Amino acid sequence: MNIWQHCLLSQRKFGGQPQDYEQIHSFIDSSKYFYHHVKHRLLLHNMFGVELATELIGNLITNSDQRQVLVRDIAVEHCREDLNGRTPTLYDWLNENPALEIWMPAVPEPASESLQAFIWRPFFRSNLKASLNITCSDFGVFLAEHLLGIAAARELAQLIAPAQRVQNFLAAFKFTQKWQYTPQREELKWLKQVESKQ
Repeated sequence: MNIWQHCLLSQRKFGGQPQDYEQIHSFIDSSKYFYHHVKHRLLLHNMFGVELATELIGNLITNSDQRQVLVRDIAVEHCREDLNGRTPTLYDWLNENPALEIWMPAVPEPASESLQAFIWRPFFRSNLKASLNITCSDFGVFLAEHLLGIAAARELAQLIAPAQRVQNFLAAFKFTQKWQYTPQREELKWLKQVESKQ
């Protein structure tokens, strides 16, 4: 599904206008800019991504109907729509891919404690070393810029090797479960009906 389709589904579920939800769906799908393949979902289509969306945008948005909606709920629905009704953890994505451990990145040691905590957060959420590829990569620099600011992103960019690109890690990932590449059929059916009326 694309961002606009997710926005239409959010309007149906939470009210307001589709544009009310664009920032959240754009963030969850921002990994497409780094790897335009359904494997990009591994990076933020999980509870870690939901956590980051809430941290970036805040706990609540107020939609056009003046209704307050939890960012967490919108982000969870995005995951469910793309992943056959699931909102997995990072562990769910990575635990059956032991070959990914060879992609263990060199973990930098920044001076800033907040950047250090950011780098290690995927590991703290999954207990899997492969998850550090999310923050110890060009994608991690992108996330650091959005969550911690330009100074933190610049520091991280200087600490990681140019070869630490998230696309290499995602290329090595193997699908092990059908939910990882199967959108929710009922949501697709509804979108098809809406699009046929336009």
